[in-house]
Amino acid sequence: MRKPFSLLPILIVIAFPVCAEFTIPFPENSRKREVPPNDPIREERLSPRAVSIKEKEKKEPKLASRKVTEEAPKEKEVPLPKVQRLRPRTGNQTAGPLPPKFYRGLYVNNSVIADKSGKKWKALLQDASDAGINVLVIDLQPVTLPSAEVNRIKELGFYPVGRLVNFEGGLKTELPSEERMNSILNYVRKACVSGFPEIQLDYIRYADITDIKLPLKQKYKNILNVIDKIRTEANQCEKLPYLGADIFGRIPFNKDDQIGQKIENFAQSIDVIYPMLYPSHFYGQPSRIANPYQTIYDGLSNTKKRSLSTTRVVGWIQGFTMSIKPSGKSLKDYIKAQIEASVDSESNGFVVWNIQNQYDETFRAIRETVKDGKLKIED
Repeated sequence: MRKPFSLLPILIVIAFPVCAEFTIPFPENSRKREVPPNDPIREERLSPRAVSIKEKEKKEPKLASRKVTEEAPKEKEVPLPKVQRLRPRTGNQTAGPLPPKFYRGLYVNNSVIADKSGKKWKALLQDASDAGINVLVIDLQPVTLPSAEVNRIKELGFYPVGRLVNFEGGLKTELPSEERMNSILNYVRKACVSGFPEIQLDYIRYADITDIKLPLKQKYKNILNVIDKIRTEANQCEKLPYLGADIFGRIPFNKDDQIGQKIENFAQSIDVIYPMLYPSHFYGQPSRIANPYQTIYDGLSNTKKRSLSTTRVVGWIQGFTMSIKPSGKSLKDYIKAQIEASVDSESNGFVVWNIQNQYDETFRAIRETVKDGKLKIED
């Protein structure tokens, strides 16, 4: 007699997907270049809303959803020599600066820039320059950098990208409210006025867990409509910015996804796709957590295959210690593996995420990767 068919295993798989996601990426330089001191900090940058990192995290915990754990103690190492680097290429007056061929980027918390003393910001710029960083992904909210500061960043050799949070935690209603949409478009205008050559859309998706009962195709359509409105607004800018978008790390491995993100769709509307491939966030997949190289390589390769030939693919990589123990690697070596995968996959680069902007191990990783001949500092 045949055993009765049970739906229980299917319901378990549906309720607990194997990959949960981000609810909660030398030669001695004899001509050392010092970062010039800031001009007196302008009032437009010192909003009363500016707070320290610690204070901001208490008041606005949702702004940084990518959870991290406490940083591991730093290794005692002999400092590596500075990296010689070049300035990014300059574009025409219509489009603004061209993006570098290969992004070597860092995320910059808005609170670091808003620090009244300016010491953290100055130190970060100097250290990033010395290590060969050429891209800075900078929060546009709540304080958008003034044009004078954005221009100074460009003069120092960085390509600034404005990070715009669309729907914190993901869209929880069928359509965004008029008020929220107006706020998004307002920050697009601010980014243009400040001179950001690229705007990166974060949280451009539905919430991972939601009661919205919408067909998946409708979710795709609604998200693309939001992007279309942003593109229309950006097209009004005097210097047209590129548009980038962050996608969940599982999207390169999924054909379809309930959050309304699909690589093939985004490639039609977005210039740069940023898969958030932090290995630690592949919950339920221990092999991906323990093998940072393969996780980044596979994610970037899949994104490239599913995009247009003109789409730039830049991976968000992990610059924090969460779940790195199974790999047997130090944080520095964990980052090195991800950088090497970014190069080997023939992607357009990487951006390191660390909510606290603690990048000492990242800088060491970059210098060692360059010294090993696995990363070139050129644009």
